[in-house]
Amino acid sequence: MAEYEVIKTTLFGGYKKSAVQEVIQRLKDEMAEQEASFRKEIDQKNARIEELQKRIEEKDEEQVRAEEEIQEKYQKYVDNYESISKLVLEAQLKAESMEKDAGEKCDKMVADAEEEAKRKINAIQPEIDERLAEGEKKYHAVQEEMNRMVAMIDQIQQKFSASYDAVHQIVSGMPEFLDGLDEMTGEDKKTGSEEEDDLDFLDGIDDMGSLDEEDEEQDDSKLALQMSKLLSEEDEAMLEEELEDL
Repeated sequence: MAEYEVIKTTLFGGYKKSAVQEVIQRLKDEMAEQEASFRKEIDQKNARIEELQKRIEEKDEEQVRAEEEIQEKYQKYVDNYESISKLVLEAQLKAESMEKDAGEKCDKMVADAEEEAKRKINAIQPEIDERLAEGEKKYHAVQEEMNRMVAMIDQIQQKFSASYDAVHQIVSGMPEFLDGLDEMTGEDKKTGSEEEDDLDFLDGIDDMGSLDEEDEEQDDSKLALQMSKLLSEEDEAMLEEELEDL
């Protein structure tokens, strides 16, 4: 229904009866609906209140039962409080006595262990000192031997380097020597048997030079093979490079 409702009037003044009755009936219907809604809401709230009240009663009953169970369960401890206190006191005294005895035994065991350890250390100390001295002596001997070997290797390397330089100079000079012989033979124009003899002589020299060169190369290879065992990888690689160039 609207807040202000206009009721139809009659021709000569006043309100029309049917319109008034219609408005009144509509108001009654609305009031009846609101009343029914309110009653329903009240019934729901009453049901909720009853449910909560029932749950409260159940909780109260549970609390009472729990209190009774607790009372029954621990009542004997309350009744025997003096006995329990006496037992606790006796247990405490016994624990203190056991702790004291354990401490004394522990101290004695520690003292005995320390004394035994000192005795064993004193017993084996001479042997330890002897072994340390022997080990130090061996260490110095090994160190001296290593120094001697290093010095020997240095000497061998120096000798090999000198020998290698000498061989290298000889091998490098052979082509120049042979070229000089060729030039000499070219300048001297000989005839007859003397020229043939000279050519044979030069051929012999060439053969000897080639043989000497092969012998020197073989000697160089043998020397390089023997000395490579004593040289480092770097020196060996350098030697191989030089031989390949030759």
